[in-house]
Amino acid sequence: MKVVATRDIGALGRLYLARVSGARERLIEFVDTTAPGVAKADKWVLRISTQVGCVIGCRMCDGGIVGWRGNLTAAEIVAQVRRAVRDNPALDARRHPKFKVHFARMGEPTLNDATPRALERLAAEWGGPGLLPAVSTVAPDTPTAAACLEEMRVVKDRLYGGGRFQLQFSVHSTDEAARRRVMRARPWSLERVADFGRRWWRPGDRKVTLNFALSCDQPLDAEAVARTFDAERFLIKIAAVDATRAAEASASARSWRRPPADIAAAAADLRARGFTVILSPSSVEEGTAATLCGQVWSDVLRDEARAGLRAERLERECYVSPDTMPEMSRRWMADISRFKTRGEPLRPGKAGLLVVDLLDYFVDRNSPAYLPQSRAAVAGAVRLLHAFRAAGRPVLFVRHAHRDPARDGGLMAGWWAKVCRDGRPESRVAEALAPRPGETVVRKTRYSAFSNPRLAACLRAAGVEDLVLCGLATNLCVESTARSAFDRGFRTFVAADATVAHDEALHLGALRSLAQGFSRVAPADEFVAALRG
Repeated sequence: MKVVATRDIGALGRLYLARVSGARERLIEFVDTTAPGVAKADKWVLRISTQVGCVIGCRMCDGGIVGWRGNLTAAEIVAQVRRAVRDNPALDARRHPKFKVHFARMGEPTLNDATPRALERLAAEWGGPGLLPAVSTVAPDTPTAAACLEEMRVVKDRLYGGGRFQLQFSVHSTDEAARRRVMRARPWSLERVADFGRRWWRPGDRKVTLNFALSCDQPLDAEAVARTFDAERFLIKIAAVDATRAAEASASARSWRRPPADIAAAAADLRARGFTVILSPSSVEEGTAATLCGQVWSDVLRDEARAGLRAERLERECYVSPDTMPEMSRRWMADISRFKTRGEPLRPGKAGLLVVDLLDYFVDRNSPAYLPQSRAAVAGAVRLLHAFRAAGRPVLFVRHAHRDPARDGGLMAGWWAKVCRDGRPESRVAEALAPRPGETVVRKTRYSAFSNPRLAACLRAAGVEDLVLCGLATNLCVESTARSAFDRGFRTFVAADATVAHDEALHLGALRSLAQGFSRVAPADEFVAALRG
């Protein structure tokens, strides 16, 4: 991990921007801070990241709209703490009366299986009586999260007894439908959270926190809380929803210094039922300094957050997504059924896969040329890629990238307002499809991949006669490449659910042309089954 920028925020501490390992640009933020009016010698708080961005996408969190670019290692998680400790030579982290390390800046800690290892390393390096790890989670309903929480429970019992660990579930509402509106991921039910909390808590432990960051459309029913949770093991925190970029875009911000009537009433009802209730109002100082959970401060991540909001709008308007692709592709196959008899089945021993233009230029949410439908094409392409590699058949990639559009752009440079430039990060094949050593990657500057003569030579040298195509755009580079392949004597096959165009009409029109004239069009699973057979 390398710190690339910092910003001092007076008495509140310091903000950090750091670059972590990986083939792609991966930036994280972490915060060295205190609560306003509290001396750092009395309470020292670090808010650290566990992921690059976040996969959950809570509607009030800027980390989610930045996107997700992988997990941090345990060493990278601990390196954030080590840097902050190094920058505070006057403080002794091992003897500090309250040294809180909050896993809550960027990322969902339970979706990173390195989190328990990081907790062990914290205890080994700074395991004094004041060390207080705090993990905030939405409890996503995945096997990874369940396993991580169980492992954290073991680590807590072994290394952080006597109330030296704080676990917080960000549940946000007692209404399950409202909870689903808050985040993309499906969370554990309240009943499952309650069951785990009862197994987590030991006499002497801190109570498990149930955090409700309440927008106006997120109800908090005190009776439902009391029916599901017990006051001996759980406490309630009700927080304002600060005006992050994400919260403002989703109209979910709800700032308050004094609790509104509905929140005050819910708090009183919960206290009457025996619960400890903490009210967490908006903090102007922390909000301005960007030290709060759910914020980003650096210019580069703020730009990515803006790009993320644009990407979310495009995704809402997109004609197909990974979730809707199966049903959509069935409709398209029914539409072209009159051409389905054209073309013979794939011959596995002569087959090769060509992945067309699935580049970060189109796939990365931060790219100005982002096509949200490319997510569905990538999902189908990944299935094909795994099948071809497992069968030992050739996989080739095509990148459309210009070195000098004035010289190699031809008519395309004038036709399109933006072009992909070779050598820049966006000209790489999407990370989910990254070529392996020995796999052929061909650059092109025209619609057809065969405009680069190297492609035909590579295919013939590899013994490919049946060419399966996937990628984008169906009506441009995929169709042009299929036509050229057909003219050169290659039998062509196009995966209807692993190709996309700018809109559905263009995609379906291209599938009709392909099916009628020169390609066998089928779902990717037909080609996968042929290879396995």
